[in-house]
Amino acid sequence: MFKFPSAKMAGPGYIILNILRAMNIISLLLVAVASWVMIVTTIKTSNFFFFDGVSHFITSSIALFLIVSELDLFKTYFYRRWPMLSPESGLVFLGLSMLSIGCVVLGNLNKSATSIENLGLPLWRVVISSGILACIMGFANIIGTFVFCDNKQGITGRQVRSHGAAIPKEPSGKSFSLSSGSVHRPASPVLPSYHTTSEDRRRSRFGLKFPIRLSGISKATTTNQTHFPKWDSRSSPVAPEVQRPPTALHPAYHPTEAPYPADVSSRYSVASQVSRF
Repeated sequence: MFKFPSAKMAGPGYIILNILRAMNIISLLLVAVASWVMIVTTIKTSNFFFFDGVSHFITSSIALFLIVSELDLFKTYFYRRWPMLSPESGLVFLGLSMLSIGCVVLGNLNKSATSIENLGLPLWRVVISSGILACIMGFANIIGTFVFCDNKQGITGRQVRSHGAAIPKEPSGKSFSLSSGSVHRPASPVLPSYHTTSEDRRRSRFGLKFPIRLSGISKATTTNQTHFPKWDSRSSPVAPEVQRPPTALHPAYHPTEAPYPADVSSRYSVASQVSRF
């Protein structure tokens, strides 16, 4: 664990960002409710409501998706698929997303199907309040990230919101890159060693946990002396009375003697002297 560089900002940052989290969830729930209100109103007042309904449904789905990310559910999925919404990222992407859907909700109020006459004053207030609150909370998340994060030490807004001043030196999850999904691990201050000892080489080669004594490998054991006379015996194992000739008399040890007679034709049969024609 290491301490946040500014102790005066650590405590307020932890509290303020958690208050913003609760406000984010409330504003996103209002956006989802307002989107379904506009879906129902569009179906009732318009004959060509399909595409408006699809756009409102997409807006509500995005709001619910952001709520799940704020509740820290399915952390592994967000690490792998949505790293900008993972617990190790900042709040800029969340703020931009809320700002975008807030503008979409407010833009729908210009349509006749979602006007104050068709919605009614209570529902119209729900829609306009959800859009305004989403825009405000989007700006608040962006500002809070830049105020409480520390780029030099790699501390993000979500880390401050989760741990406060006591941020773990090595995050509990895995950080993934946006392009390849590869794992980013903190750099080690110690350079790797490329010289291994004899003990390490012996362990990696054989894969055994117990030590091997190499001192007696090259030495012949002389425990049983009765087998040595049998090695010098020239008797045949099939017929013991037949003795093998001495090795010194083998023709390989006498290269000066011609292995065949002088007449080359004697190597073959007599029929080799017969002409083919």
